Amino acid sequence: MARKIKARIIIITAAVFSGLCFTVFIRTIFKLGNFHDLKIAEFFYLTGKLAGLTGFLFLALLIFSGDTARFFDRFFGLDKIIKFQRKFSVLNLIFILAHPLFFILAGLLSGQSVWPYIIPDFSVIPLVLGLMSLYIFIIILIASKLYKRISYTIWQYLHILTYLLFFFVFYHAFNLGSDLGNWLIRLIFFTLFLAVASGIIYRTNYKIKHRYAGKFYVQAVKQETTDVFTVRLKAEKKFLFKAGQFCFLRLTKNKLYARHPFTISSAPEQAGLNFTAKLTGRFTKALSELKTGEEIIIDGPYGIFTIEDCDKDLILIAGGVGITPFMSMIGDKLAANKTQNIILLYGSKTKTDIIYKRELDSIQKTWFKKIYILSHDQTVSGTSEYETGYVDQKIIKKYVSNINNSLFYICGPEPMKNSLKQILCRLGVKKRDIMVENFFW
Repeated sequence: MARKIKARIIIITAAVFSGLCFTVFIRTIFKLGNFHDLKIAEFFYLTGKLAGLTGFLFLALLIFSGDTARFFDRFFGLDKIIKFQRKFSVLNLIFILAHPLFFILAGLLSGQSVWPYIIPDFSVIPLVLGLMSLYIFIIILIASKLYKRISYTIWQYLHILTYLLFFFVFYHAFNLGSDLGNWLIRLIFFTLFLAVASGIIYRTNYKIKHRYAGKFYVQAVKQETTDVFTVRLKAEKKFLFKAGQFCFLRLTKNKLYARHPFTISSAPEQAGLNFTAKLTGRFTKALSELKTGEEIIIDGPYGIFTIEDCDKDLILIAGGVGITPFMSMIGDKLAANKTQNIILLYGSKTKTDIIYKRELDSIQKTWFKKIYILSHDQTVSGTSEYETGYVDQKIIKKYVSNINNSLFYICGPEPMKNSLKQILCRLGVKKRDIMVENFFW
């Protein structure tokens, strides 16, 4: 609960800071007392200035949140931060595009040339840098959409362009911005500059430390079902993580430079490090074909899909390969000999699609109960460990006797997760007692 409180404080602080900055921008630019006297061309011009200042604010926050994502992972989870950044970058693009667009509209209404806002005039360096920043930002956004098809090295260089973009915008604003004479705006600009600089220092320091974290080698590749496999890795050093966390995996062969996230399926106390994946594309196919001794680059661990409350009952709801974080959690409880009640509701198509069935069936503990729910197999109807259909309200009410004293963890396909969140809310489960593993790649 302390983590959630800190997360709320961070969100409120960021929202208040952004709100105060936006208020200062509006009051400085429009000088509210004369707002009703503005002509359309002047209104467009001032709106363009407001969009520029806001775009710079959002750009700084976007870069800062990206550079410090690994620090704030402990409060929000890296998956949620990445999803936030993708949405926030689109909002940022709107303001950045609006900045020259409103200037162009104002120029057209005033009979002025609009070409300097489109084609760089190298006699005015600050204006050139502003236009270059716009084009660089668009390139970075396009690359972000194509990140799986781009060399990891190129992707790293594109991130360096983000810093160049920021400093170009900073120089552009300080040399062309007519409102920088206001001490509050100057204070905001220098605060954002220091924030970005501190983010760069943190990220650089993290990269240096991570470089010496040790190497990971393939120990074995085990086929779990027809399309699911587990890669077991051996680490040079002890790898510390919490049950339920994930890592980014990167291969050094077949030009598969892009990193891909996978949840750790082994328990923290186990000697090896396991990742269980489903064959869904070129990367997972190459991963399944790795040979003993080959190297895998790992970045992590990340995520907050972990067990923090040891008093309430745990209701683990998995769908397909969504069983992976729960195998880590269950293994962690077994190794620690903890007796926290666990109910596993595991949805699969058929018996042969159940991943880790042998391991789950071998657990003989009074505090652990499992139910397999099969959607494409009617032959198991009436048996004690099986249900037919899907994990729905009827199944939950049947097997969860103490809903108010339970924590619900959900990991599976998106439709399943969305449906279960609605069902649990209807049953009176509080949102803070529902944890969902977000797929973001």
